[in-house]
Amino acid sequence: MFPIPTVLTAPELVDKAFRRASKATGKGTTKLERGRRGAVAKVQTLGDTIDATLKKYGEAVPSLERLPDFPRELVDLLVGIGNLKHDLGAIEWCRDQVKRVCRQSARQAGRAATPEDAMRIRKATYGRVGSLVQQIAPNLQSFARARRKIIQVPDIDPEMPTIVVAGYPNVGKSQFVRAISSGKPAVAPYPFTTQGLNVGHFDRRYQRYLVVDTPGLLDRPMEKRNPIERQAILALRHLADVIVFLFDPTETCGYPMDLQERLLAEVREAFPGVPILEVENKADLMRAEGRRPKVSALTGEGCREVADAALAAITSRVPGAAPPPTAG
Repeated sequence: MFPIPTVLTAPELVDKAFRRASKATGKGTTKLERGRRGAVAKVQTLGDTIDATLKKYGEAVPSLERLPDFPRELVDLLVGIGNLKHDLGAIEWCRDQVKRVCRQSARQAGRAATPEDAMRIRKATYGRVGSLVQQIAPNLQSFARARRKIIQVPDIDPEMPTIVVAGYPNVGKSQFVRAISSGKPAVAPYPFTTQGLNVGHFDRRYQRYLVVDTPGLLDRPMEKRNPIERQAILALRHLADVIVFLFDPTETCGYPMDLQERLLAEVREAFPGVPILEVENKADLMRAEGRRPKVSALTGEGCREVADAALAAITSRVPGAAPPPTAG
């Protein structure tokens, strides 16, 4: 979701800064000049290294208030926006303090009366900077944990028209995603699902459409979902433009039709206002009576027509939109 670089621990950050500072030198015609300029160079390198490293962390996370609803709710769900802001605030505080300390020390070292005084100023600065970084050690650890969760989330454009596929396990959701998507859909792991999301896409004319299969979220009754999964459904609601709910009338999925109908009712409740297309899969095995479209995700029969119907439903939700594009 965000290109957050690897987050160093406090000792790793200090070691990195000290190593770079140790290589800095100062030239001069006298021992005093070399001592002063060497101390200034080391202190400035120390501060610049920590400043640049911490700055990358803050810049990697955009303004959370300006994020679209879907990614903002995902961040809040996974790590807590309040916690993330607290860690970033502590990191920025440390960055400012280190810059202030190093500026003051550089001025003092540049006016040192003896080379030994310049060295004492440098060593004192190392100690103060190390102490400042150590104060944010818990925040760096917390931010590193948040990063590990955030980078697992696929970069889904919330503005891209999206079809969400729902239904019990083994009704053919993943096969359906493959049948209507361009190539093999990626399996994108979300921390709140047991398996991950099958994310595919297809193009019609000049528009790209996203197709999302949600194992672990929309394939079992609400009472069996934990609080994190329920919140994830709320976040996903911001993404869905239309839902394709797949039935398995053969019941070879292991779930009778009455349970599948009950799950459909719960999906309707979870996604109020989102169009739902009810589709019966496994037409290659059985064709039940009724008006629901019949498809075979295994052979591809009828899948293109369902995709067209989904596009029509998406288009109809946009005021003043043009008619849905024709296939091809």
